[in-house]
Amino acid sequence: MNTVKSVYYGWATLIVAGGGAYYFAKKSINADRAAKAEADRQKRQLQYQLEAAHFPPNSSAKPPSSSTTAPPKHATKSIAEQAKEKAREDKNWHTQMDEASNPSQEASHDPAPTRHAPEDEAQKMKEKSKYEASDVFRSRKGDRFS
Repeated sequence: MNTVKSVYYGWATLIVAGGGAYYFAKKSINADRAAKAEADRQKRQLQYQLEAAHFPPNSSAKPPSSSTTAPPKHATKSIAEQAKEKAREDKNWHTQMDEASNPSQEASHDPAPTRHAPEDEAQKMKEKSKYEASDVFRSRKGDRFS
């Protein structure tokens, strides 16, 4: 039979065990969160460094906590040289062939036609599907109700 002391002892043991489990679970969860946060911070820092290497630095963009970035690769050309290249590309745009505006010219550049025209009546009949009529429909003349 249970006495008052044994009930109190049981409840106390249960509370202490639950508290210990909570403490160690909380410690483990916090360690996992810290590891994920550190990995995310490193990932963002690496991504910022990659972007800084390919795009010119922007005054509004600030690097995440103490990152060292390499100078952009395209910074070796002067602004005047870049402007000259851009003007050269813009000047020659009309010399390129644009077939999208002329479908008949575009069709002539196809590597091979999909089908050849039939040479005789037998080939013409052979190419038709089984659901296609072999000859043209001609309506009967006269009154259709009689």
